[in-house]
Amino acid sequence: MLKKVRNNAYVSRKLRAVIAAKESSITAVARVCKISRTALTEWIKHLKFGRAEKLFAPPERRRKSILNSSQRGQIERWIEENPNITIKEAKIRILEEFGLNMGKSTVHREMQKMNFLHNAASSALQAR
Repeated sequence: MLKKVRNNAYVSRKLRAVIAAKESSITAVARVCKISRTALTEWIKHLKFGRAEKLFAPPERRRKSILNSSQRGQIERWIEENPNITIKEAKIRILEEFGLNMGKSTVHREMQKMNFLHNAASSALQAR
């Protein structure tokens, strides 16, 4: 679970509040974090009973992708054809093919979701 939380500010904020509540009172932590006592108590219960997945935002409140499934499939084919495609090249191709002006970080995030990113330098080192 901690691996998922590493890049999730939404959940890490909740975990920090729960840890602080262990050392201070729930009321004081709730006031400092500007949340309700009820919310903090719920987070503590979720962790206590092993339901840590409840700390994550529900799917309908998460970031929506601007790519549809057919566009995502097309990008996967581009990557299969050219595994060394850069994020910049993918960004340009997405703009030309789909007319979507995506930022580099957005393209990077989409490629991560597809599990296609790898570090070429580390691959070269492993081959030695």
